[in-house]
Amino acid sequence: MKIKVIGKAHMEGTSKRTGNNYNFNQIHYIGKSRGVEGDAALTCNLAPAFVAFGDIIIGGTYNLEFDGRGYPVAFEPVR
Repeated sequence: MKIKVIGKAHMEGTSKRTGNNYNFNQIHYIGKSRGVEGDAALTCNLAPAFVAFGDIIIGGTYNLEFDGRGYPVAFEPVR
């Protein structure tokens, strides 16, 4: 699906609950969601190996695709 990135965040640290390390990039975009009338504010977490934080452009248009289990499999700029 084609999305426009409206925000981004880099999350890295250690979970206080489990003690496990985490490191991911979070993108924010507007899309459709079940049970929401109109548009919803949505987020998607992407591994830094999938896309570098600096390469994500706020206001940029991207192709975001998910597999059958809801995991992102494509995040590419639309040219």
